[in-house]
Amino acid sequence: EEEDLLPGYPEDDSHRSNLIPVYKVEKYLEKCIKSVLSQTYKNLQIILVDDGSPDNCGNICDDYARVDNRIEVIHKANGGLSDARNVGLKAARGEYIGFVDSDDYVSNEMFENLYNTLISNDVDVSICNFYIVIDNKNIIKNADNGVKIYNKLEILKEILLDKKIQSYAWNKLYKRELFKDIEYPVGKKYEDIGTTFYILEKCSKIAVSGSPEYYYITRGDSIVNNNTEGTVIDYISLISDRYDYIDKKYKELKKYNDFYITKTLITAYTDAYHLKNNSEEFLKILNNFFNKVKDIFKNNEEDILTLFSEEQKKQLDMLLKDKKLFYKLLEEKNDVK
Repeated sequence: EEEDLLPGYPEDDSHRSNLIPVYKVEKYLEKCIKSVLSQTYKNLQIILVDDGSPDNCGNICDDYARVDNRIEVIHKANGGLSDARNVGLKAARGEYIGFVDSDDYVSNEMFENLYNTLISNDVDVSICNFYIVIDNKNIIKNADNGVKIYNKLEILKEILLDKKIQSYAWNKLYKRELFKDIEYPVGKKYEDIGTTFYILEKCSKIAVSGSPEYYYITRGDSIVNNNTEGTVIDYISLISDRYDYIDKKYKELKKYNDFYITKTLITAYTDAYHLKNNSEEFLKILNNFFNKVKDIFKNNEEDILTLFSEEQKKQLDMLLKDKKLFYKLLEEKNDVK
């Protein structure tokens, strides 16, 4: 077994823990697991958390655990993605933590590259680039090359800009201690928004690599592509709470914080338009959010608009003036499609 370990790594399986929450991904799961088992970085504790999956996922997990002793399977009642990640974190023994979503897959070198980037640059988190996979075509998310080092405020600004670096849990390698006193919010969708910012603010330095190592599969039945009133409420609630937290603590991020919550208003009303037949309770929550963001925008309009595209400016202008005009704009956009 020791011959499988790469030179210089501790002779146990706990140097790095990789957590894979599993739920209703029978079609994708084997490709995901194989990509993790094929890593050039061998020294992994691989935790498969079967979140009460009703299909054959639990059996697939057990089959792979029988052929590779690095795999540990946890079978649990369904509690959602956040709960599965939290359970996996409790079982993790690694000095470093990483996540892979069970419908995605990774390059063979991803873990080794993330680890080497983290160690060689003496940082708390390393982040890699990723592909978005649409109809078997790989579209690179960001075209940056090389490795860039960010301090805490710089990385938090980038998270709020949401262009080069996003809140996703899965394209990052974290020092384990960063998760002390932090859990993913159980029962809420878009859980990364309620977690990643608070993890990164514990860091003094973060390394971001332009090398794409993660393959993010877009599928019609994923959480992100299946919005309901509940998921939209989770989304605006997590962002609203984070906004208030940042507003109190990081005055130097005001412009970017105001931008993100204003951008979220456009997203929320676009989702509401596509959901149709909105309930009164949902519309009330949406309207409260609208009024909060409208006040934020009025107080910092000039700064916020410098960060918006022309299309976003047009949408925002119509939304703030008259929601019916905004919906008409969305209808015209749909007709063009």
